[in-house]
Amino acid sequence: MEIQIRAGKLETEKCPAVALFLPQETPSLTNKGIYTALISRVQRQKDFAGKLEETLWLYPPEGGAERLLLAGIGEWSGKGPNENVARQNFQYAISHAVQAARKLPIEHLSLSLEGPVVEKFGYRLAAQWAAEALWLANYRFLQYKSSVPEKEKPLARVTLLGPDGRHSAEIKEGARLGEIIGKWTCLARDLQNTPANDLTPGKLAAIAAEKAAELKMACHVYDEKALHDLGMGALLGVGQGSAHPPRFVALEYQPPNQAKSVNGPIVLVGKGITFDTGGISIKSSDDLDLMKFDMSGAAVVLAAICALAELQSPLPLVALMPMAENMPSGTAQRPGDIVRTCNGKTIEVADTDAEGRLILADALAYAHRYQPQAVIDLATLTGAIYTVLSDTAAGLFGNDANLIARLKKSAERTGERVWELPLFPEFFEYMKSDIADIRNIASKPSGGGSSKGAAFLATFAEGYKWAHLDIAAVAHPREDKPLVPKGGSGYGVRLLVQFCRDWTE
Repeated sequence: MEIQIRAGKLETEKCPAVALFLPQETPSLTNKGIYTALISRVQRQKDFAGKLEETLWLYPPEGGAERLLLAGIGEWSGKGPNENVARQNFQYAISHAVQAARKLPIEHLSLSLEGPVVEKFGYRLAAQWAAEALWLANYRFLQYKSSVPEKEKPLARVTLLGPDGRHSAEIKEGARLGEIIGKWTCLARDLQNTPANDLTPGKLAAIAAEKAAELKMACHVYDEKALHDLGMGALLGVGQGSAHPPRFVALEYQPPNQAKSVNGPIVLVGKGITFDTGGISIKSSDDLDLMKFDMSGAAVVLAAICALAELQSPLPLVALMPMAENMPSGTAQRPGDIVRTCNGKTIEVADTDAEGRLILADALAYAHRYQPQAVIDLATLTGAIYTVLSDTAAGLFGNDANLIARLKKSAERTGERVWELPLFPEFFEYMKSDIADIRNIASKPSGGGSSKGAAFLATFAEGYKWAHLDIAAVAHPREDKPLVPKGGSGYGVRLLVQFCRDWTE
């Protein structure tokens, strides 16, 4: 999709369609030229009230656009909503506008930036929110379609329309930021949606190396021999049953034109199980095809560090991605095996389907060598998180109150919601092993699976500030939502980018 920036008045814009965003119970408009009478009549007859999710096509007299789309941004009484609510409402309205345009279908849509969002938050933020929403709402995964109906095709071109040239620089700056975040979120979605036969650990590692080269980041890809040398027995154990061997990738970003920071980097860790059968503790066949999404954490941290590198973040960053395919075979890891991680701790593998925490254990232990300011891991870790939060938010755990508060703030700003859950001492007790340092599943009692999984990870994150996001319930929605189509969601890219940008402010 191409996003253009142009200065021009709404009433003189000649294009297939132009969208205007209006709040609920908006006063009659008096300055929209040829559209004024048409919009006023619609409002008087209450055919359009400006509610969220509400859209209405109008066909104005000749002289302007062929079609006018009214899209509601919800209540805007008094001073209007705060920044977080305004951003979500505006982006949802853009999502509905994109869907309305695609259904006609229309290849080119113009969006008017005039209105209450600009009046309160300015052109830069409005353009950022718009460009980001356009990428997210317009996304479709079509790589494996031999033919695509017109109504399924994404928009080819969108114009962000400012009233005059005085604000062009602000609009371009905001749109560039929104485009970068949206583009890399869509890259994460592409990786998530790619089937496991085309995205093995080796292939995912190669893609990470390719993106790192494009953005001039250091990239280290560790194969089986290197993993043995590193002592990553947990990662090797998970991958030993597959014909596609495991990989470990470390991407390192250093801000341009800066001496090496005296502070350590922010380290992002993403679980990269390219397919999860459960191993010897094999899963049932129900929804087994969805296990290609078990590499969502790796996709997200790859996309996030790439976005931040393109934005030339002033913050040093590292992305760690342990990658494996969890398969049953004659060489597969067995329940009861004991593996040793790269920091020397031993794990009793009580269940081979609790494999994500095994590969993360090695990655979190490896993160110590960077002397990080903070470490954040993202993982489709537990089905239990869906029982707790449904598909509304990611579970948030951590060992530092300030880090957790920062993540909550960034989540509120982006709309990628999190909910803090406990790490009570009992959860650590439940993970003790009689014959190793720790078990990978609790021996007792049932329930609290997400907190128990987080407690396991916490034992490998000792010595630095750490947070864990269990994204199992939000990584791949099963139906279309505003900004997030069915399939890979890219959840976490916007959150991590916002978090890292906030860190330096």
